[in-house]
Amino acid sequence: MDNLVWNVFYHDMNRNKIKTFNVFQHGGFREDIQKHFKKYKDKTVFAEELRRSLFYYFCSKCEWEVIIAPWCGGKGTEDIKVDVYWQVMNNWEIFLDYVWYSKRKK
Repeated sequence: MDNLVWNVFYHDMNRNKIKTFNVFQHGGFREDIQKHFKKYKDKTVFAEELRRSLFYYFCSKCEWEVIIAPWCGGKGTEDIKVDVYWQVMNNWEIFLDYVWYSKRKK
């Protein structure tokens, strides 16, 4: 799993910067995926467990949230708050296939 990369945006509170983070560098999430690979041989069941792990580690936690706002021409536009979970779920099918088929490359 060391070669998997799925970057998301997050706010680095220590440096007060918006940065990118590879979700596969999160230790607990990575361990969960490895357990799911061993335990679940069916893609549908694996997908549900992967989604649960993603939700557990990255959903609605302030350290994984950023605000998206228009740069210009956004008068009257509402800013939105997104977390890492939302960023991944925005491309869920692609993410799921990426993770699922990575186990064949081992």
